Amino acid sequence: METARSERSATRPGSTVPDARQGAAVASFYRFQPVHDIHALREAVEASCTRRSLSGTVVLAPEGVNATLAGRRGDLEAVIDRHFPGVDVKWSSAAPGNPVFRRLRVRIRPEIVTFGLPLSPSTPVGKHVSATAWNELMADPDVLVLDVRNGYESDVGTFNGATRPAIDNFRDFRDFVSREHGNDQRRPIAMFCTGGIRCEKASAFLLAQGFEDVSQLDGGILKYFAETADVGNAFEGECFVFDERVSVTADLEQGGFELCGNCGRPLSPNERESTACERGKSCSTCYRRVNT
Repeated sequence: METARSERSATRPGSTVPDARQGAAVASFYRFQPVHDIHALREAVEASCTRRSLSGTVVLAPEGVNATLAGRRGDLEAVIDRHFPGVDVKWSSAAPGNPVFRRLRVRIRPEIVTFGLPLSPSTPVGKHVSATAWNELMADPDVLVLDVRNGYESDVGTFNGATRPAIDNFRDFRDFVSREHGNDQRRPIAMFCTGGIRCEKASAFLLAQGFEDVSQLDGGILKYFAETADVGNAFEGECFVFDERVSVTADLEQGGFELCGNCGRPLSPNERESTACERGKSCSTCYRRVNT
């Protein structure tokens, strides 16, 4: 498969990339490009991943692929090179002993991220900006910085001053825009998400609605972390991820958050010290509901 519009690698020349010797390596990637013979591709990818004991999720759709896989670095590279040559990958790592995913899932869906707006390589999307350009955008008071992730993700970490739509599902982003910013289409918008894929959909939607100046953080927070590993990281907190790690730090290593065993809310180490937090049963948020 040859890329038409995708993220660039989250690895800078000369930077250190986590590998399986420090725990499982984790590869995240997406690409918008028409997939042909999708059922045959699903079977082939599943077989290759199974042979190499990889776990994770691969979503295939007519519009492209979206995947996060965990395992040994060499095995991940072999599978990606075979089935998705040329795709740009963001690498991170897990703590030793953390499998990252409990199983392998290779699925076929209508979209690689559900939003109700399938994309093609020719669909206009927001301007991709680097970490340096992103920091400059955030410093401009005229720019509306949008965190397009779900509220519980933003609770784990976000950029200071970013507007949080307070949504629990990405599909609700449409309603948020119509409700809060539908009459402000000339204001510059800069948006970000975990790895960039949700910004592709959200920025395409904004442009289709008549918004004139839309930018997106290239490669999302994960690539931002890689590009600001030495200096310039303006992100506050950790980045929520949808796997057993729960969060990753600015060093792209497993973070310190855990999920509440009852409500699934991400909990920081300090929150887990609360007397209302009982491992596997409740946290300070759901304690009263559980105990009444």
